[in-house]
Formats: sequence, C-alpha cells, structure tokens
Amino acid sequence: MSTKQRHARFNEDPVTDVRSFSSPASSVSSLAPSPGPSTPPPLPDVAFSSPTHSPSHAPISPYPSPPHPRVYTPSPIPQPHALPYIPPAPLTPRVYLHTVLAAPSLQYDMRYPPNQSNLRLSPAVLAEPASSPPLPSLPIRVAGLPWHCIVRPDPKLSPGNAVVTVQDVLVSLYFHLRTAVKADEYNAMGKARKAEIFQVFERRVGHDPAQRGKGLRRVDFLGGHIIAQGLVRAQSKDDVWDVVVR
Repeated sequence: MSTKQRHARFNEDPVTDVRSFSSPASSVSSLAPSPGPSTPPPLPDVAFSSPTHSPSHAPISPYPSPPHPRVYTPSPIPQPHALPYIPPAPLTPRVYLHTVLAAPSLQYDMRYPPNQSNLRLSPAVLAEPASSPPLPSLPIRVAGLPWHCIVRPDPKLSPGNAVVTVQDVLVSLYFHLRTAVKADEYNAMGKARKAEIFQVFERRVGHDPAQRGKGLRRVDFLGGHIIAQGLVRAQSKDDVWDVVVR
C-alpha cells in the first residue's frame, strides 16, 4: 500500500496569513510549527494577575517589590499650659512736693528743732501732706552726706495719720542730723576732712560741756552748710529726694 506524502502549505506573504487566526474557535496551539526561518519563535506565555486570583497564585514580578512606605504618624502637639493672668503693674504716678518744701523756698536752719518761730509756717500748713499724691513714706538724703533717711508719719505728731506731712519731713530731717557719728564713720574721712568736721563741732558745742559730751553729730559733717533750702528730685532715682543746703 502506497503512502501519500503530505506537504505543508505556506503563504508567501506572511502578513495575509493572519486571516487564518480570525476565527474565535481556532487555537494557536493547533497550528503546526514551521521549520522555515520566516516563522518567529513562539512567545512565552505571560500570566496576568486578576483581581479574582488568590495571593498564593499571584505571579512573581521580575522587578523587586518596592518596600512598603512607612506611614508617618505625627505626635500630638502638646498644648501649652495655661498661664495665670498677671495684670500689668500700675503706673507710678508722678509725685510733686508741697510748695513750702520745694527748693529754694524752705530756708530752714537744721541746727535747731523745726517750730513756728524759725520756720514761720502755720500749724495748718505743717499738717498738710508733704506730697501730691500723699505718700506713706518719703526717702530723702542730704547732699554731701553718706546717710539716707526714710520719712514716715509720726503718730505722736498726727495720730491716725497714714501719710507723710510737711512737719514729718522737717522733724525727721532734724533728728536724722542729730544722730551720733560712729568712730569708723569719722575715721573713714581724710585728714583735711576730719579737721573741718572737728572745727564745726567746736563751734557748735562752744563751752557747753553737756553738748561736748554727746560727741560728734551728723550735722557736723555739713561744715558751714546748715541751711536747708528745700528738696529736689534726685537725678539717679525718681522716688528719692535730695535736700539742697547752703
């Protein structure tokens, strides 16, 4: 029995051969491979992921998977603690002295106690507040002296009075200068200064043994400048007043 040899038929134009694949029922795998060089090698099967595939059957990508991005979760911003409300400090009012105390209207000899005879001031004026607005204390200092004096209301002069009066200033100034001088305060002065102070002391005590026995007083440090002309505001501090002397 003779066997009839079968030959594969090829279209010379490979582009028109695409019509043989137009049928949906045809299968690529049913075609016989062609040994001719014009037929390209079959393409490898490429699997595509489908949303219905389970993770165990997911294809392996040829590229390395990117690392999972780290999600930055900011920390909660701490709320500042509520600070207690501090009201602003009230402005200090400008202080003005009584006209009889303002330099150069006073003219008071500080060697003697202040009274109506050597001041020529009425009791009503002496009882008036020393400043406006009235103050519970008034710092003063005598020019040229290292000591300060804080004037406060004298309950003996004005019972129940809580503000400094004109009389309080003058009486405090007098007793401030009548304070005894310590030995170290006197020795701290230079030789010429000590000689001047001693001469003033001799003139003040004269031949009175009682006064001599009380020793040096602060008023002796004033030299011949014993007249208080009044008070002026200190240049260094607004709340301190300097006694101007001549």
